This record gives sequence, C-alpha cells and structure tokens, in this order.
Amino acid sequence: MTFDDHLQHLVERALVSIPVADADDIYAVSFLIDNEEDDPRQPTLTVGYNTETQARRSIPDASDQAEARWNYAFWIQNELTVVGDLTSDPAGAAARQEWISDLGLWHAEQAGLAGWSSAMGPLAPRIGARFHQICCRLARTLHTTGVIERSVGRTVPVIVHELEYYEAIALQTEAANPPGIADEFTSWVRHG
Repeated sequence: MTFDDHLQHLVERALVSIPVADADDIYAVSFLIDNEEDDPRQPTLTVGYNTETQARRSIPDASDQAEARWNYAFWIQNELTVVGDLTSDPAGAAARQEWISDLGLWHAEQAGLAGWSSAMGPLAPRIGARFHQICCRLARTLHTTGVIERSVGRTVPVIVHELEYYEAIALQTEAANPPGIADEFTSWVRHG
C-alpha cells in the first residue's frame, strides 16, 4: 500500500467514525500537520474537528469570537487519527519513510548535529511542502467523493494547518477546499 493510499484509508475511516451526536454541530475539520519529535522526516497528520458548542464555550478565553472559532488552541483537540505516528501508526510511518525515499528526500541521521543540520537543511522544506500538498489533495478528494458530506451531513471546510497561522496556511486551506468554503477561516488568518 502506498503512503497516499494509507493516508486516504485512515482519514476516511476516521471521518466515518464521527459520532452522529457531534456531526450536526461540526463546522470544520482539522488537518493538523506536525513533525514527530521535531524531525522533518516524520511529518504526521492529526485529523479532528471542532463544534459550534466548543467555539461558543471558548469565547470568554479568546480575544474575540473569530479567534475562539478558528484558533486551534481553542478547539476540542480531538484526535480521530494520527497518520504516520511512530507509535499509533507504525505501518503509516514506514509507508511515509518509503514515500520520502522515493521522492529522493530521505536522509539518514549522521553523527553530530552539524552534519545532520547541513544535510537536512535543504531537504526539510521540500519534505514539508510535499506533505502539505498530499494533505491538501486528500482534502479535495474527500470533498469530491462526498466523504466529508456523508460523515458530517453537509460540506464543511478542511483546515490544513500547523500550530501557527500565516499566509501559506490560508493558501493551502483554499487549495484543499471548494471555492469559498473556507473564506471565513482564511479571512481570519489574513486579517486577524
């Protein structure tokens, strides 16, 4: 199974597992991208969602209603799945390493931090960019095939993000969704 196939299988399985009681209250799906152990060779995708109830609950702790709604720090922090996690998804971690190797971007650790840093310096951003692309493409596929609509009961945006927000996050979220679906989020990222 390719990494693309593994990613799609786990994410689809996660989305169809959304409790019916939560589905009506969900307004966005989260694709949180992070690097396990801060290693750029180990990007992971954590899939979750947020609800209108949670956003309302978070307003007193946020600077405003938009921050409570769109800043992941105020979200439920649920983990429907973590694709590529070395512990919970070892098959995905192995498929990810093979995928990165096939791209010609894998680099084994060298002795000493200086050697490692110089070797990974040019590779890390390329691995990250390819991982973000594959996640955006998957989100588009989930919209096109109706998986999101069937899982949540309607079309909601997939927010493809990290823990920080900046223009690239807005652009990739736009790329991951049908036109206009994520406008509220991207406007918040761009204009605060």
